[in-house]
Amino acid sequence: MIDCMEELIEQLKWIDSLIVKVEKSLRANRQVDGRALRTSKRKKGYQYYLEDRDGNRTYVKVKDMEIVRKVAQKEYDESIKKILKSLRKKLEKFIKTYDVSAIEKEYQRMCEARKCLVKPVVLTDEDYAKQWEKTFQGNKNTFPEKGQYLTEKGDYVRSKSEKILADLFYKMGITYVYEPLLELADGTFVYPDFALLHLRKRKIIYWEHFGLVTNAEYAQKTIHKLNQYEASGLTVGRDLLFSMESDENPLNMKQIVKKIEKHLT
Repeated sequence: MIDCMEELIEQLKWIDSLIVKVEKSLRANRQVDGRALRTSKRKKGYQYYLEDRDGNRTYVKVKDMEIVRKVAQKEYDESIKKILKSLRKKLEKFIKTYDVSAIEKEYQRMCEARKCLVKPVVLTDEDYAKQWEKTFQGNKNTFPEKGQYLTEKGDYVRSKSEKILADLFYKMGITYVYEPLLELADGTFVYPDFALLHLRKRKIIYWEHFGLVTNAEYAQKTIHKLNQYEASGLTVGRDLLFSMESDENPLNMKQIVKKIEKHLT
């Protein structure tokens, strides 16, 4: 189920940051008097006037333009603050009632006799994950050497580190397939170590593990591969995650867990 709650909360935070910014600007211009700004067009620009409450206008000379700028900024900030406050109130109210899971719950609450008669408009997370894993098949690498390490899920992978990663994904409830087939923008085919399903966003994120980064030839191939991914529109941290290790620097499991929690849950 695609849930936008996280994005809504981020939007609320963004609005709050703008309110803080506007209020800071208003405090900076609190000395500006209550006269309103009026303008008129002329051939080579504009003329500016300050109007008091009785409608009396005073022409602003070029040397006093800084006053005009402060008045204009204050009027703008006051208007924007009202808009932001209104947006915040509406969004906060919407967030309190936002429950996209109600779509899935409506299907789940049905008895089995009814479920077998209808096609849900949105698959449950469990059904979606099963369908994704069945459709997005793994073990497509044509490399002749078969993996020697059996994972908790029942796959054979090629290295101990890949087993550690696969078992961690499995333990954390991340649906994955090992070595799927991926066609890049230039028409070449690659086999990422893992394709992971971000279930909440219903999005695929690829994971590459680089285990020989201190080997010069391997490092060059790694750089080339990352450049290929980037040229195909896959962005590290959004569509592609990676881990690496060397003899001196083994897998940092705490860091990997944090990466999974940040990008896949």
